[in-house]
Amino acid sequence: MTTPASEIDVSPMIFTEFVSEGRRYRTDRPLVFTFEYVEEDGVGLYLFEGEYNIISGAYSREEAWDMIDDSLSWMWREFAVGDPQGMDGVAIEFGAELRTRFKPVADAA
Repeated sequence: MTTPASEIDVSPMIFTEFVSEGRRYRTDRPLVFTFEYVEEDGVGLYLFEGEYNIISGAYSREEAWDMIDDSLSWMWREFAVGDPQGMDGVAIEFGAELRTRFKPVADAA
């Protein structure tokens, strides 16, 4: 007996918040990530891309969600609250954009 394959979900994924170092940050202007599903030699992969040049692939949408959250957290640490010494003007502006767009949420993560 075979079971039906689960439906492949390529609907957009919308991010309004992320967690970095135990703090939650939220935006009113969501980030939207688009998906494509490719399969090769019986192995499927969700390819996704979105704002801030976040482009990657994952074996599941859950894994993609975690990867995006991790990417946003890393960008926050590096650019928004990182030491501006050694950053070029583009990196400094990007950090300012992140601080403007994402605000800390009062409730703990």
